Amino acid sequence: MDKFKKVFDRAYSIFVSSQREKSRLDKIAEELMGLLNKNASNKKVNVEFRFSGSYAKGTWIKNESDIDVFAIFNSEGEMKNLSFLVPKNFIPAFGTRKYFKGLFNGIKVEIVPVLRFSDINLVENSIDLSTLHSNYINSSLSNSQKKDVIILKAFCKANNCYGSETYMHGFSGYSLEVLIKEFGSFAALMEAVNSWKPPILIGKTSNKNIYPIFLSDPTNIKRNICASVNEENLSKFVLAMKRFYLSPSFDFFIKKSIKTNVLKEVKERGTKLFIFNTKIIEPRDVFLSKYVKNLDKLIKELKAEDIEIYSFDVDFNEKSAILFLQVKNVPKTKTKIVYGPEVFSATDIIKNFINVHKKVFIVGKFICYDKKYNVENFNKFILLKIKEYMSPKSISIN
Repeated sequence: MDKFKKVFDRAYSIFVSSQREKSRLDKIAEELMGLLNKNASNKKVNVEFRFSGSYAKGTWIKNESDIDVFAIFNSEGEMKNLSFLVPKNFIPAFGTRKYFKGLFNGIKVEIVPVLRFSDINLVENSIDLSTLHSNYINSSLSNSQKKDVIILKAFCKANNCYGSETYMHGFSGYSLEVLIKEFGSFAALMEAVNSWKPPILIGKTSNKNIYPIFLSDPTNIKRNICASVNEENLSKFVLAMKRFYLSPSFDFFIKKSIKTNVLKEVKERGTKLFIFNTKIIEPRDVFLSKYVKNLDKLIKELKAEDIEIYSFDVDFNEKSAILFLQVKNVPKTKTKIVYGPEVFSATDIIKNFINVHKKVFIVGKFICYDKKYNVENFNKFILLKIKEYMSPKSISIN
């Protein structure tokens, strides 16, 4: 693996935090925890605050640090008290439960309520199980392996297959941590990926559910950590790993601008580009989940009008989602051929077809008719349909 050492060393230096950054983050985290515990004591609220996520595990990417905190309650009813305990500038957000997010001394913070449990088989909300993850990772990974987790996260981000949110369908941070635990290192994982064949089953599981990849959660082996990973993002991951294996380069760790890439593609392909910017409305995850569903409906409707879609990409940023839709062709004729029954079909079938469509003709052995397109100006039609499906108003409708 000597051919990868230079690239890995550079990735470590770029993406692994310095001791100075860690010390600064630790100080802010300590201040935050002190404030939360003080507020809980003053309000006489029975709650345990515990750090979670990449900060708790030491696996955050340099200069992308944030702090996640679990607020552990004994009952669902007590969770309403969390709003009285968080810093005053924090705002509510919504996932499987209402949680709070905001800036604390310049650092992004999320405070998530979870329910204390004694039996994992009785847990109804999967977020509660996440309280087990930090201890497992900290007790299972060496400092060297945590560095590999960090550059693996950077690799997945650069290759657009990171993020377990329902609108992203990529790998979560925890899934990448467990992959490093399972295979030992980034290099060993890369070797393993070269021989992966579907279905991909990793970990101690006999689960036969159909997923592109099943990665068993070591803290609850029946749970698939990669349940959200779709086939496309798994394929992106596998191809990126194989290409990196064949020709190692630091370029595989650099996030490319979607807009820059698309504009280059349009120039090379000769496609027609449509760009549409949709303002994100809170709650973010719910809104973007609907956005992705609406995008799927949009593509299906355009294809139904024989509009050839070359490709489409979405750039999800903090405030908006930008759609880049590349169109290969639109119909050049006034009508399209619709195929009917074969000429060798039963006479009554042919009779009914002719009675309905009147003017028919033969293409090969099929009886066909001409159907007029409902669209006169396809460019205008595409723009109107994009606005219809991808505007904030249409997405936020329940």
